Amino acid sequence: MAADRKLLAAAFAAIAFLTAGPARGAVGRPDQTAPAAGAVVQFVPSFAWTPVAGADKYEFQISAEEGMNSPVLGTGKDDFFSRNTRATLLKTIPNGTYWWRVRATDAAGTASAWTRPRSFVKRWNLQPALQAPASGSALTYPASAVVLGWSGVAGAAHYLVSVASDPTLGSLVLHYSNQDDPKGAPNVAATSAAITSALAPGSYFWSVTPVDAQGNRGVATPVASFNWSWPSSTATHLEDLNPAAEAYDPRFSWTPVPGAARYEVEINPSVDFAPGSKVCCTNPTIATSLSPTQVLKDNVYYWRVRALDPDGNAGVWNAGESFTKTFDKVPPAGPVTGTSIKNLRMRDNLVDPGTDLLPGTTGYQTEVPVVRWDPVPGAASYEVQIADWTGGTCGWATSDYLKKTSLPEWTPLAPAGGNPVVWQGTLATDSPPGLITPGTYCFRVRARSDRAAGSQEVWGDYTYLQDGATDSTAPVGPAFTWTAYPNPGAGSASAPCAFGYPCVGDYLGPVVGSSTTRTPLFTWKPLSGANSYFVVVSKDANFSNIVDEGFTRIPAYAPRNSLRPTTYPDETTTYYWAILPASLASGSDGLPLDLPNSAKGSFQKQSTPPTLLSPVSVQTFFDQPTFSWTPTLGARRYRIQVAADPTFGDPLDDVVTDATSYSSDTTYPADTVLYWRVRADDENLTGLTWSATGTFQKRLEAPTPSAANATKGETLPVWSWSAVQGAESYDLSVEQPDGTHRDFGDIRTPAVSFIKFTGTGVWHWRVRAVFPKAGAGDTPGPYSATQSYTRTMGEPGNAKTDSSKDHVLLSWDPRLGVKEYKLQIASASDFSRTVETVTTDNTSYAPTLTKYGYTSGGTLYWRVAGVDEDRNQGDWTQVQQIRLMPRLRVSVSGLARRKRASSVRVSVLDGSGKRLRGVRVRVTGAGVRATAKATNALGQTTFKLKPRKRGKLVFTATRAGYQPAYGALSVR
Repeated sequence: MAADRKLLAAAFAAIAFLTAGPARGAVGRPDQTAPAAGAVVQFVPSFAWTPVAGADKYEFQISAEEGMNSPVLGTGKDDFFSRNTRATLLKTIPNGTYWWRVRATDAAGTASAWTRPRSFVKRWNLQPALQAPASGSALTYPASAVVLGWSGVAGAAHYLVSVASDPTLGSLVLHYSNQDDPKGAPNVAATSAAITSALAPGSYFWSVTPVDAQGNRGVATPVASFNWSWPSSTATHLEDLNPAAEAYDPRFSWTPVPGAARYEVEINPSVDFAPGSKVCCTNPTIATSLSPTQVLKDNVYYWRVRALDPDGNAGVWNAGESFTKTFDKVPPAGPVTGTSIKNLRMRDNLVDPGTDLLPGTTGYQTEVPVVRWDPVPGAASYEVQIADWTGGTCGWATSDYLKKTSLPEWTPLAPAGGNPVVWQGTLATDSPPGLITPGTYCFRVRARSDRAAGSQEVWGDYTYLQDGATDSTAPVGPAFTWTAYPNPGAGSASAPCAFGYPCVGDYLGPVVGSSTTRTPLFTWKPLSGANSYFVVVSKDANFSNIVDEGFTRIPAYAPRNSLRPTTYPDETTTYYWAILPASLASGSDGLPLDLPNSAKGSFQKQSTPPTLLSPVSVQTFFDQPTFSWTPTLGARRYRIQVAADPTFGDPLDDVVTDATSYSSDTTYPADTVLYWRVRADDENLTGLTWSATGTFQKRLEAPTPSAANATKGETLPVWSWSAVQGAESYDLSVEQPDGTHRDFGDIRTPAVSFIKFTGTGVWHWRVRAVFPKAGAGDTPGPYSATQSYTRTMGEPGNAKTDSSKDHVLLSWDPRLGVKEYKLQIASASDFSRTVETVTTDNTSYAPTLTKYGYTSGGTLYWRVAGVDEDRNQGDWTQVQQIRLMPRLRVSVSGLARRKRASSVRVSVLDGSGKRLRGVRVRVTGAGVRATAKATNALGQTTFKLKPRKRGKLVFTATRAGYQPAYGALSVR
C-alpha cells in the first residue's frame, strides 16, 4: 500500500513538472503582442512578442488548426527559429483563421513553454471596381473594340477575367488564363483586357477576380454586362452586264460592311430561300460584288447577301431586288412565229439576201438549201430541227432530224457510203435517221447557252422559218422546198481545171486570203460531172494537219459532225481548204480526186477577243477589283488570268466563268503592277484569242495606331488601331527592350492587350492587316508606322525600419501590379557585400538575425523592389538603414560536477572574433550562488564553482553597446 502511494505521488509530481513550466534556471515564456487575438487582417501580418531574458533564440509556429497540427507553408517556412522578436511569412496564405505561437530557447537549447496559440483571421476581400465598359453599355463591332478595364487591388498578382453569354458565367466565351496551360492558374497581370476575337452579336456578361501570388483567389466583382452588336446592313445593287435582250448577265454588288472579312451570297428561285432550292453560291467571297461563274437556268430569282466577320459570325441578311433570268426568250411577234433568232433566212451558195424578208416569195425553192441567221448573244451553239411538210402541217412530232451546230448556218450533209476518209478522223456526214433529201420541209432553230449546274442545258425559244423567211405576216407554211440536187448550169464552173478539179476562182467563200472571226461557211461553184464533194480543211498547205472533213451533195458546207458541233481554233497562221469532187456510180458514192492536184483556198481565222472594260490601265484599288469585259459572240465561257508578270507564266488567278465580270477572291500582292487578260472559250471549250493585256495595282491598307495609345506607364498597355476594311485578322510585330523580336498573329479585333510583359524599357511595335484569299492562306498588308511604349516599374512606397536591441522589422506599402518583392540587406551602402537577399509575397520582413552578417552589428542597409507576374523587377526604393547593436559571442570550457569544486573558464568575443575586456559575466543555475565577474585583457574570466545539484549553469555576458549573450554548461 505504501509503495502504491509512493508511485501515485511520483505521478502527480511528474504532472506538476509538465504543467508548471520550465525547471528552475530555464528561460521564461514570451508574451505575444501583435496581432491582437482574433484580429481580422487583409494581408498576412507581422508577428511580435516580448523579449525574454536569457533567450538565445525563439521558435515560431503558425498553423491552420488550433492544435497546431496543420502546417501552412511547410517546414522552415511556418516553423522556424529566429533571434528576432518579430516574425514574417514569405508566402501568402488563403483566407481563413490561423493560429500562431512562440517559445524561447536559451544557449543550451532549453526551451520555454509555448505561448497559448493565438488566432487571427486573414480576410483578403479587396474587390476590383469595374471601370469600362459601364454595365449595360452598347458596343459595336468594329468601331468599338471591347477593352475591359478595372481598378487594381493591393495584393493581386494577376486577375481572372471571365466573359460569358449568360449572367451566371456558366457559358464562357472568353476566359483569360495561363497561355501555356489553359486549365492552369489565370494570369492577366494587367488591369485591362482587350477581346481579340470577334464575338457573335448578343449580350455578354463579365467579372474579374483578383488572384494573389500563390494563386489564392480573392473576391470577384459583381457581374457586369455589355451588348455587342454588328451593324451589318448594306445597300444592294443588281445590274445586267449584257445589253442584248437575248442574254441576261447579272452582277450583284453591295456596299462594304465595316468589319466584314467575307460575304455570303445566296441566289434562290424560292422567295423564302428554301435550302434545297439554292442555286448559288457555295463559297463566301472577299469581294463586294459577285457574278455567278455558272449560267443560271431560266427562272425568277431572289438574292440576298450577308457579311461574315473574321470568326465566321454572320451579320444580317440583306435582300436584293428579284430578277427574271431568261435566255433568248424574245416574245413572239405573231401567234406562231417567234423572233428569238434574228434574220433567220434562206440563202444558197451564191447569194445571201442578208435579211429575213425575201420579197415576193410565197414558198422558197432551191437546189442548194442553206439556212442562215444572226448569231445570238450568249449562245455557244444551236439546235436545228427539220420536219416534213405533209398535208399542210409540219411533222414535228415524228421528226428525227435534230442536229447541233456552233455556226449560225446549216447545210444538209450527204450520207457516208464507204467513201475513203482523207483525214484519219471523223468524216462529217448525215445518215438515217436524221437525213433529208430533196423535198419540202419545215425548219426551226433555237440557241443553246453554256450548261447550268448538273450539266443541264439552257435553251432559247425556237424560231420558225416560213416560206423562206421569218415573216410574222406570212401564212403558216413550209420553210423551203429542196427541188433537186444541183444541176450544174448557170453560175457553175465553166470547165474543170487540171485533172478535173475546180479552179481557184470557183472557191466562193471564204474568199481566198480573207480573214474570218468564226468558223466559216464554205461555198463554191458546182462542178460539172460532180455529184458530191469532200471538203477538207487543214492547218498547213500540205494538208498534213487536217482539222475537218465533210461530205455533201451540194456546193456548200456548214461544218458540223454527228458527235458535237465543230469549231476551228484561232490560228495566227493560215487555214487551207480544198474541194474534192466525186461522182456517183451505180447508186454508190464515187471516189474523190486526190488532194495534191487540187486547187486550194485559204483564210485566216481570228475571233474578236473581248474588250477590257475595267479596271482601266494602272488603276489602283484598295478593295477587291472587279474585272469586266465585253461579251464575245459564240463564247460558251470565258477564262480570265491575273499575273504579276506580263507573260502570265505563273498566274495569281486562272478562272473560268460564264459571266462577263469577275470579282476575285484572291488578295493580290500590294504596290506592284499586275496584269490581266480574258479570252473566250467556244462550244468545244477551245480557247480563242486573248484580249489585250490590262494593268492595275492593288494597294493594301495599313492600320493607323490610335492617338490615344499610351506611350509609357507601369501597367501593361492596351494598343489599338483603326479597323481595316476587308481584313480577317491583324499581325503585331514587337521589338523588345533586350533586342529580341516577337510576332503575334490572328488578332481578330483592332486592339490587343497582354497577360505578361517581359521586361522594362522601350518597346517598339507595329501592326498590319491580314487579308483572306480563296482556299488556304492569306495575304498580309503593309505595316503601320512604328510606335513606342516605355514600360516602367516604380519602387514600393513608404519603406520603414523598426529596429531595437531585440527586434528588426522592415515594411513598405503594397504596390499595384506586383506579384512579390525582392529585398536585399547588405553591410555596405552600395550593396557590394550582401548579407541577405530574400523574396517575399508580403509587405514586411523580419530577418531571423541568425546569419553571420548580423552578429557584428553596426549599420546595415536595405532596399526593396517589386517583381511582377513575368519576373520583371522594378526600381529599388531608396536605401534604408538598420542600426544593430553588435552581439557578443560566449564560449564556456571546463567540467562542472555536483557537490564538487570545479573551475570554469568563460571567453567573450565580439562578432568579428576580437577578445573583449571588461565584459560583465554572471553565472546562475544549478545550485550555485549567482556570481558576476569581468573579463580580462584576453576576454576571459574564471569561476570556481561547487554546484549542489545536477542541471545547467547559465552564463550571461553584458557590456554597454552590445547585445547580451549567453552560454551554458551542464552539471553532471
